[in-house]
Amino acid sequence: MEVQPPPKEAPIPPSQYPRIPTRTPMEILEEMSDLCVNGNIQKFREVFESQLSFHGSDDFDIRDFWPVMVEAIRQDNAQFIFELFRHGLEMDELYASQAVKAKAKNALQAFLQHGWDINQPMSEVKPPVLGNAIEDEDMVIWLLDHGADPNRQCAIDLTPLSYAVERAPISIIELMLARGGDVRKGQLLHHAIDRQSENIEVLKLLIGKGAAIDATMYQDHHPSWRVDLVRYLVGEGADPSITDANGRTAIECAAMLNQREVVQELQKD
Repeated sequence: MEVQPPPKEAPIPPSQYPRIPTRTPMEILEEMSDLCVNGNIQKFREVFESQLSFHGSDDFDIRDFWPVMVEAIRQDNAQFIFELFRHGLEMDELYASQAVKAKAKNALQAFLQHGWDINQPMSEVKPPVLGNAIEDEDMVIWLLDHGADPNRQCAIDLTPLSYAVERAPISIIELMLARGGDVRKGQLLHHAIDRQSENIEVLKLLIGKGAAIDATMYQDHHPSWRVDLVRYLVGEGADPSITDANGRTAIECAAMLNQREVVQELQKD
């Protein structure tokens, strides 16, 4: 399965977000976001209190303030984040993702103080937020230092280390392995095969650490069929007779998809 990186979208102001119906007036949300940008925490608190006293519950819903939280994260200002939490805004894993993207360590620290679980998967098919940081060594170190687990799986066998093996520089893979990364979890060899470069170097690293060369990938994974990788893995002892999740051997899969060079390579022995 090819792992897609988190989307990299340009920040937009709340006024340009899709107009989801809200109880809280949009002009209030825009004012609160502006106060985050300007760092005016006193006025921020005053607006909160005036809204609660003047409008009451009919024209106020703390759930509408998620774009204000996003702005507070971009500014990396914990005071505004704590104020939003104090008024009942709930934590969301997307806030953690936004904080990693913004390199907002104060925001991440505020989330931890609020009780956020740093190892909560982003979704059923996405591992925890450490997986979002794998191209930023400084952020990887910070998250590991604060309890991030490189082996924490989501509902499928996919871990932050899986993401790193597929997309990160080798130095970050080595760092995560040194900080407890387990080559037995996360289908690491398969993700190494899906890299855009340095595939064999990463395969050597993982096999040297004890990764099971004949592990079966989860169902519906799309194989690479690169002859150089097939040759290397067979040379390292991979068994072409092992069947995949659908009961087919490597030669059968290659023949079915008309991968003649791969078939020839696998038949050499």
